[in-house]
Amino acid sequence: MSKMPGAQAKTVAPYGTWDSPISTDSLAQKRISFGDLIVVPANDDKPDDQPELIFVENRPQERGRAALVHTTGGGSIDGARDLTAGNHNARSGVHEYGGGAAARLADGSFLFTDYNPKSFDVLRTSLDTQPHVVTPENAAHRFADFGSHPTDPNLALAILEDHTIDEPSKVINSLVCIDLSTTPATIHTLRAGRQGSRDATTKPDDGSDRDFYTFPRFSPNGRYVAWISWLHPSMPWWGTELWIAHFHRDGDGAPTLSHAQSVRVGPQGKDEALQQPVWAIPRDPLQKSSDLLFTSDATNFSNLYSVHVDGGEGDEAQQRLSVSEPKAILPEPVKRDFSPPCWTLNNSSFVPLTPDLLVVTLTKGAKDAIGLINLRKPRVIQLDSPFVAVSQLRRLTATSFALVVTRDDEPSTLVTVDLRGLAASGYKVTDSNIRVIKRSSDIVFDGTISKDLLSVGEEIEFPTELPDGTPSTSHAVIFPPKNPRYTAPAGTSPPCIFTIHGGPTSSAHSGLALANQFWTSRGWMVCSVNYGGSTGYGRDFMDRLSGQWGVVDVQDCISAAEYLGSPASGSSKRFSELSAAEADAVRRQLKQARRDRASLTETKTSNGSTQVTLRNTASTWSWIDLLVAAGVATSFATSLISPLGRQVAAGGALVWLWNKLRRVDSQTLTVIPSVGLQISTTRGLSLPFAPSLRLFTTKSSRLIPRDRILDVYVGEGFRRWSVIDYLALVEKDGRRDDVEKPGTRAGKVVDLFSELSPRLSVVEKVYRTIYPALFGQQGKGLAESSSSSSKGRKKRLPLADPNAIVISGGSAGGYTVLLSLCLSRIFSSGTSRYGVGDLKLLAADSHKFESQYPFKLIGGTPDEVPDVYRDRSPIYLADRIEAPLLVQQGTEDKVVPPNQSEVIVDSIRKRGGRVEYLLFQGEGHGFRSADNQKKSLQAELDWYNDVLHLSPTQGQ
Repeated sequence: MSKMPGAQAKTVAPYGTWDSPISTDSLAQKRISFGDLIVVPANDDKPDDQPELIFVENRPQERGRAALVHTTGGGSIDGARDLTAGNHNARSGVHEYGGGAAARLADGSFLFTDYNPKSFDVLRTSLDTQPHVVTPENAAHRFADFGSHPTDPNLALAILEDHTIDEPSKVINSLVCIDLSTTPATIHTLRAGRQGSRDATTKPDDGSDRDFYTFPRFSPNGRYVAWISWLHPSMPWWGTELWIAHFHRDGDGAPTLSHAQSVRVGPQGKDEALQQPVWAIPRDPLQKSSDLLFTSDATNFSNLYSVHVDGGEGDEAQQRLSVSEPKAILPEPVKRDFSPPCWTLNNSSFVPLTPDLLVVTLTKGAKDAIGLINLRKPRVIQLDSPFVAVSQLRRLTATSFALVVTRDDEPSTLVTVDLRGLAASGYKVTDSNIRVIKRSSDIVFDGTISKDLLSVGEEIEFPTELPDGTPSTSHAVIFPPKNPRYTAPAGTSPPCIFTIHGGPTSSAHSGLALANQFWTSRGWMVCSVNYGGSTGYGRDFMDRLSGQWGVVDVQDCISAAEYLGSPASGSSKRFSELSAAEADAVRRQLKQARRDRASLTETKTSNGSTQVTLRNTASTWSWIDLLVAAGVATSFATSLISPLGRQVAAGGALVWLWNKLRRVDSQTLTVIPSVGLQISTTRGLSLPFAPSLRLFTTKSSRLIPRDRILDVYVGEGFRRWSVIDYLALVEKDGRRDDVEKPGTRAGKVVDLFSELSPRLSVVEKVYRTIYPALFGQQGKGLAESSSSSSKGRKKRLPLADPNAIVISGGSAGGYTVLLSLCLSRIFSSGTSRYGVGDLKLLAADSHKFESQYPFKLIGGTPDEVPDVYRDRSPIYLADRIEAPLLVQQGTEDKVVPPNQSEVIVDSIRKRGGRVEYLLFQGEGHGFRSADNQKKSLQAELDWYNDVLHLSPTQGQ
């Protein structure tokens, strides 16, 4: 470590070793997350009227309890009230992922569902009353996604998930209406859900008998109901149905739906994801007709559409429902998504502010933007705002809205935005337009973490291949290392941690995540891969994963690592900016680097030795050999006439054969603890028709005692008229009494791979392995020892150190981590948190929502494609994992039981590999305890420091 000169001197220290103020404790302090957002709009006719905001606040400090918090849009959060009275958990259990846990009724009171181990009761509360249970006692019933009647305070639509028989195939989801006029409330079934035993190939044409229902919503006049439904094995981002029906009461006064009609944009027979039905604001509150807005991905991206709904006059039960053909809101399809994948309920990514004005979310890749659409002259006006991630968009007034946002330099925050004056400023949203209601964490705002420390994400494309070998590109977000107190030695690249998102039908965004800054502030690069199958890049990109989970995601992660670890990534031009010829050249470089990696094998033997083997991948037989063989044959023909020709032919043949016999097949370096370094060379003859067969194999070895080894370094030299990089060992000269310490180069220089001349990337990787095995420390750093910093030979540095790329993920992301380590050696280490190990067990044990999700991802059921399930399950491939692996697991995990992780750990241990297993008591599929979250992250940091031989400047 050293100080740079200057007024604000920076400490020079290797990447990955910087001291950071972002500790595991600071990440957990006073941190919350936001769930549902409910808004009571202000009365536009009363200028002094203030809107009310009610939001779900998830509190890790209260063991993950979700509070329902009430405040006013113009007031301070200091006056906020917990409507759950500190005793209830405002979280839903429908689909297991929840959402849609609360709603406001027409009289200003609130409904919320209470998530606890014994029941999922629905409670009613208000500003003047305490919460009280309103639904009948039934621990098997879960409610969510409430849709309140616009005028009747005793009616609310909901999704009922019935776990009476708590098996995925026998859980029933139905669309119901809760009648609160009775005690307890009466639950009326409007559309009964499908039971698992029924035939799914035939379905009623009234929207009943479906596996799933979401988004039940009343029209503003209360006459109509819209909802979304779908059947197994689809998911809400693959294929859904949009339904509209009359709502009325039958002769007994019970709520009922009639004349249901479905709506679709694309052609029949083609899957289409329809989502987020939102009723437009009527021009006349008394009008009988209504307009419904929704999204469809029929044009590859989820764009906005509308239909006009009219039921006519008279008895609603007798009227035929009239629904117009869908009409695109915008004149041309937009390559943006207006709605995200619905993993949770009650999402809101667009909302009407007036009958003519929509505020919308526009998602492209890893970033969200906010736009305005004037329905009279439809076009999108994108706001210039500091927000890069947006959710829970809700109307406040005709000129304002509330939402949860994330910036590049601030974590998720609940804010309101006022549009007044924006047109005059070129639609630039400034702090004067924004009112902060609450931050998920004040750690940046209060200066605990300086904004100068924060790394900003950058979206990149990188080259990859589709399963059929077709060249393609994929996407990632990279966060470069940043810490104003430090700089790295010249000529070095940072270690890089790949964070793999779950889902897998999900994505990583570019907004501030303090967990990413934990790494970047320590001198790491973070790479979040949006592999094929991720959302935000269109339906076609998402569908890359269909039938290819465990193939496309893994290939993209490997390709991203290859690209970031190559000099091509350090070019001033990003891959997406290259010409076709330049892109092809990069692909060729990456293929060569892949062959170089395949030639290298690193192992730890049972006696603690470190062994590195480099194979000769050059072709054994070339066109020169054919010429020589032709010459020898000609000489033999001549020898029939001349005795001298016979001698020439025999001599040439012997020289040629001798060179073939002396060809080096491989060289192995073995560091034997306390003994020294053994250099072994294997030679042999291979035949062109049987290249794997070796004849006349010979092996020679030399042992250099440890007390004679002074140094190991990467050097540069000339061989055969070209510049080469080589790995050299300095051996003590027996005639000198040299000081025995690393860095001393006075002595005999031994070229460790003198016969093979590997490329620099291979040389550096071997150096990273051999040096610490010999000297017990990281080494000088390649800036000192490598030719990469040579003055006479200018080289581009890769964005990431190719020998220090690690991969980390949980659940589905953990599955990709495990399989990437099974199938590639590009990663130096990995961390799997409750990663899926056995696809067959995943399909058998998942909850109803995801129980048939794997079928399309893998290409069939376990009975239909058993070999695919086995071939892509890390539990059967774990003996291939060579990189050190950290496995973290919860004892109570039902999705990925501990035994899956333990089989993988045992397999690696039996092979003599390096693995560590951390079991967290009481944790399920995801660590909820703040203490365990801290332990998990600290353990991962310590693991990489040890594996990569990083020595933190402080305690980190």
